[in-house]
Amino acid sequence: MAMQENYVALFTPMVMITVIVAVVPSFSCSSLQYWVGDSLWTIPPFPDYYSNWSSSHFFKIGDSLVFDFETGRYNVIQVTRQEYESCTSWSPIKIINGGPAIIPLTERGVFYFICNFSNYCSLGQKIAITVHDCRESYPPAPAPSPVSPPAPAPAVVTPSPPPYNNGSGQPSVRVPSPAPPPIGNRDAPVDNAPAPEKSAAIMSGGRLSFVSNIGSNFSGWSFGILVYAGMIFCL
Repeated sequence: MAMQENYVALFTPMVMITVIVAVVPSFSCSSLQYWVGDSLWTIPPFPDYYSNWSSSHFFKIGDSLVFDFETGRYNVIQVTRQEYESCTSWSPIKIINGGPAIIPLTERGVFYFICNFSNYCSLGQKIAITVHDCRESYPPAPAPSPVSPPAPAPAVVTPSPPPYNNGSGQPSVRVPSPAPPPIGNRDAPVDNAPAPEKSAAIMSGGRLSFVSNIGSNFSGWSFGILVYAGMIFCL
């Protein structure tokens, strides 16, 4: 019985420790290694090249930076923010002249690195690295704003023409002119010849007029001859 009680007394604290360890979450960072600029540490193609690259990555404690450069042509100097902005290195924090240089990120904060060869820093060979804690997560991308539907286009109203004024002060009603008769085939030949009935009537009328004229003239001559003969007879 004594041995069983000792076993139970020893097993109970072990169970409690196991439960406590299971309840308390463990924060462990997965270490990542970043090649600065995803290329060589050199004069960038434009001044904001390294700033844009740094802002597109999420660095945490335990990660490391790799500055890949040719020894003797470039270097890496860790400086303060003031010297980073003025591209000076009068009070450097760390100087690395041999490449490639691996810099571990061991604490949270913002760290500044430049190259002090010639005017390379002024040309954009400098970078600021923001290191986050392990428990911090990458900030989510902002949700897109809702797009309101476009407003309907206003209807176009065509104004009617004003009434025609005839000068009397009262509006007059405009009477539409009649439509012209339909035009036939312009290529068809035009027949100017009169109809047979009309032609016969015209010719008959002409003959009658000619006969009546002759008759009237003949009657006048006959009367004149008779008068003339009577005068001779009287003499």
